[in-house]
Amino acid sequence: MSDDTGLGSVTPFFMQGGTEHFENGVHMLRLFANTCIVETENGVILFDVGLEINGPRIVEELRAITEKPVRYIVYGHGHADHAFGTQAILADAEARGHPRPVILAHENVVKRFDRYQEMLPYHEHINRIQFGIPENFPAFSRTYIYPDETFRDEMSFTVDETAFELRHARGETDDATWMWAPGLDTVCVSDLWVWSCPNVGNPFKVQRYALEWAEALEAVADISPGLMLPGHGAAIAGAEKVKDACLTVARALRFLDGQVVAMLNEGKWQEEILLSFDWPEEFAESPYLAPIYGHPYFIVQALLRQYHGWFDGNASHLFPSTGSEIAEEVLKLIGSPDRVLNRARALAREGKTQLALHLVDFVLDGGVEPRTDALEFKAECLNRIADEEKSFIARNIFLGGVRQIDKLLGRE
Repeated sequence: MSDDTGLGSVTPFFMQGGTEHFENGVHMLRLFANTCIVETENGVILFDVGLEINGPRIVEELRAITEKPVRYIVYGHGHADHAFGTQAILADAEARGHPRPVILAHENVVKRFDRYQEMLPYHEHINRIQFGIPENFPAFSRTYIYPDETFRDEMSFTVDETAFELRHARGETDDATWMWAPGLDTVCVSDLWVWSCPNVGNPFKVQRYALEWAEALEAVADISPGLMLPGHGAAIAGAEKVKDACLTVARALRFLDGQVVAMLNEGKWQEEILLSFDWPEEFAESPYLAPIYGHPYFIVQALLRQYHGWFDGNASHLFPSTGSEIAEEVLKLIGSPDRVLNRARALAREGKTQLALHLVDFVLDGGVEPRTDALEFKAECLNRIADEEKSFIARNIFLGGVRQIDKLLGRE
C-alpha cells in the first residue's frame, strides 16, 4: 500500500493521530475514525464524532483550536465509530454556557439507532468477532443521542455566511451523508472513502450498496472539491487527486456490478460467480482499493445478495440435512476419522489449507474421535490462513475461530 495513504500496513480503523490543520479553518482529527472540524467566524461544525470513548478526546482537541461554540453536529452515518461521541460534546457546551448544538443526520439514522437498541446483544456479539474485542470490554455503544433534525435527500444550512450542503447517499450504509462546503472548497465524505477496498458485503452486516456507492463517489468527483476529508485515513488534497481517487473506486464498483449482473443473466449460480469473477490488475494494485478491510469477494457477495435469492441452484440444498448428519454418513463410508484427518493434514502440507478445513470439519461435525486432534489441527489451519490474510475483517473471523477452539479446549 502506498505510503501517501498515511496508513502504512496498519488498518485505518486503528489509526491514532492528532489534528491536521488545513486552510480556511478546516481541521481533521484522526482517531479510530476521523472527526472533521470546521471553524467559522462565530462557531464550529463537527462532522462525525467518533466512538463514545472518543468524545472527551474530540472535545480536548477542539478546545485546543478554539473556544467558539459548536453550532452543528452532523452524523456522516449511524455507525458506532461515527455518531456516538456526542455526549461529551453536549456536556462541554453546557459547561461553557453555550447553546446546545443542533444534531443533523439522514432520516434513516433514526431507524438504525432503533434497530441497534433492539438488537444490542447481537451487535455486541458480531462486533466482538469483527474487531477482535475482548470479552471483558464493551463491544457496542449503549448511549444513543438521536438527531434533532433529519432530511431525506438534501439539506442546506449556513453558519456565519458559510454555506453547507448535506446530501444523502447509499454505500456502506443506507443512511450516509456527505457534506459539501463550496466556499471552503472542502467535502467531508465519512465512510464513502476509507483508503481501502469499499466495505460492501461485510459478512456480518445488513445489505450494503455497491452501485449507489459508485454513484455517490461520482457525484463528489463532479463538484471537483479541492480537499476531501474521509471517514478513515489521510485527507486527499487537490481537485485532480480527489477526482482520480473517487472515479477509480467508482469504476471498480461498477465493474463488479456489471460482471455480477451479466453472469446472473447468463444463468450462472452463486458459487460459479464467486469463483470466476475478474478483479483486474489495475484495481488489485491501486492504493485506493487495497483489501485491508473490505474485499472484492465481499462486494460480489453483497451484489448477489442484492440481486438474487439464497437458492444456489442445487435442488439438494433447498431443504438440506444438517451438517452433522451428512458428516456422520460420510465418515461411515470412509470407515475411519483418522483417514479423513490424515488427508486433511496432507492437503495442508500441499498448501491447500482451505480444503483441509472442509475435511477436518467432517470429523468435528460427525462428533467422533480424535476430536481434540481435529480441533488442534483446525486451529493451526485457521492461524495459518489468518497470517496470510490482508483483510482485517476476514483475518479476525479466522482468529475468532481459533478463540472458539481455545474455549472448547479449556485454554481460556
